[in-house]
Amino acid sequence: MRRPNHAQLISLSKGATQKTLARCFYKLLSLLLQYPRIVIFPIAQLCVIMYDKAMWKTDGLKDAWKHIFRIGAAVSGAVLEHQDAREIIARHFSSLTPENAMKFGPIHPEENRWYWTEADGIAAFARSQNIPLRGHTIVWHKQNPPWLFREGDGAVSKTELFRRLETHIAAITERYNGAVYAWDVLNEVIDTEKGADGFRLSEWYKTGGRELYEFAFKTMRQASPGSLLFYNDYDNEAGDKCAATIRFLAELLDRGVPVHGVGIQGHWHYDYPDEATLRAAIESYAALGLDIELTELDISAYAPGECTESGDFFPAMPEDRIRRQTERYREIFRIAADYPQVKNITTWGVADNHTWLDNFPVPGRKNWPLLFDSGCRHKEAVSCLMEMGQRLNR
Repeated sequence: MRRPNHAQLISLSKGATQKTLARCFYKLLSLLLQYPRIVIFPIAQLCVIMYDKAMWKTDGLKDAWKHIFRIGAAVSGAVLEHQDAREIIARHFSSLTPENAMKFGPIHPEENRWYWTEADGIAAFARSQNIPLRGHTIVWHKQNPPWLFREGDGAVSKTELFRRLETHIAAITERYNGAVYAWDVLNEVIDTEKGADGFRLSEWYKTGGRELYEFAFKTMRQASPGSLLFYNDYDNEAGDKCAATIRFLAELLDRGVPVHGVGIQGHWHYDYPDEATLRAAIESYAALGLDIELTELDISAYAPGECTESGDFFPAMPEDRIRRQTERYREIFRIAADYPQVKNITTWGVADNHTWLDNFPVPGRKNWPLLFDSGCRHKEAVSCLMEMGQRLNR
């Protein structure tokens, strides 16, 4: 008996493959006819998941709003360890802010020792996604290392504090220039309730006075000439604090101090601020010739003073609060889009599974203030903002 040649073997193989595929097709068709819900639904669900994974690098908030302003998020090294968070960031955000890693104490714990690891990791991830950073922050009254305000057995002198600040600025800018597009040079130095002449009585102010604040901006300008320099604060959208902030910034500008922008943090809630308040704040800062960024936006499910006892905490976010939170996000973005001076809206976190509001102002009270839920799924607000951004054409 003659053995089949190579061409005949290929032909026989193709025939067998076609018969196998035909049998599989008829079996699948039979299953579909007998058990449509069992077979079709999982396949459809898998297709949705595969489509979402395929699109996560393109169709996102940052794309919908790219001609209007940047969309940012605050992150930590711990957050970036999670794949879901990294995918949300890559898909939706066009700037990142280190939540704590670049603050004075965490990054410079001892005078001759720096801890670069977490900030370097955030910067490396940002570079890998071509996402610029907001540097946060240089001068703040919190999270300062004990050595900073001590000299020998006593308090640090004004001259020495200025030298230490200059050294700190030189080192941090040398390391992150090129990765950071904007720095929060001063953070929360205004206090109209308990301060002196409108300024918070921090160790910085008690030792260096207002002169230190000017020195910080001027030193940053020399060390990082390509970066934008911001003053950042909370509750600076209304009332005495807004007025005091405007006076302070106007005085700095009149004296030739290099200030480029103001950060409105935006730690707000589902029913605040109203449209008139936010528009007035933006217009007042814009009149100074400054850029404006909403730097730490989150929309709490709780109003101030609400549900402060553990027995009163919401077990889950109530439906009416979800609806009102969505409306608040939509209104904030709509208002901001009317002003070309608004350059960035950054949320203070990526998703509800990691938010500082779980422990502030009420420890242990779960909150849901961000655009993505605790399972890293987008909320209805994201869909609304995507549609809005795509419709707007500045």
